[in-house]
Amino acid sequence: MTNLSLNGSLASIAPTASSQAPQVSQSSSTGSSSGLTQADFIKLIVAQMQNQDPTQPMNPQNLATEFSNLATVNGIDTLDNKVSQIQSGAAAAQLAQAANLVGKTVAVSGDSLTTNGSGTAIGAFSLTGPATTAIVSIIDPATGNVVGHVGLSNLPSGINNFSWTGGTPSKTYSYQVSATDAAGNPVPAATYASGIVNAVNLSGSAPTISLSGQSSPVSLSKVASIIGG
Repeated sequence: MTNLSLNGSLASIAPTASSQAPQVSQSSSTGSSSGLTQADFIKLIVAQMQNQDPTQPMNPQNLATEFSNLATVNGIDTLDNKVSQIQSGAAAAQLAQAANLVGKTVAVSGDSLTTNGSGTAIGAFSLTGPATTAIVSIIDPATGNVVGHVGLSNLPSGINNFSWTGGTPSKTYSYQVSATDAAGNPVPAATYASGIVNAVNLSGSAPTISLSGQSSPVSLSKVASIIGG
């Protein structure tokens, strides 16, 4: 009976001494010898049945095993197609999300604060717990002087937004946050850099955004919050 190899490269099928059928060489729709396709399995099984020794027909158990292997290959191909569809859908959703951010003010890791054309800036920070009061101090990085304050009260834990007016139009400042709870204990705050999304860059492996006040592109995954726009 003809021998059939299902692992590695597709081996030729050689008939027994009682049969003179030609050999069946490997074929693939992609021309690659790296693995078997569903069509290759079908050709192998058909050729094996045609060239079997009549005195030693194929074992039904072996035939069932070969059809099981065929089903496995078909299932892997189907799974690959499904994964590709999911990846394509995720990429399209990410692209739509990035494009929708253009013109909006977002918060990323940092402590910079960039004003718009009218001298107003929107910022955000995150609190580890509720705060009764919080003072945002705006600092001019060129001089190190505090140029403004924003007072806030009754803030929940998590991300909180604030707005500051009176700055120089289209200028970048830094800021600090001092928050306390009802007992007067300090509440730690993490600052975010805010800026207006000017453009979306899709040339890399993942979308990035260009922010006003930021010299380098920022990965879309670094956006912590959309705070205005």
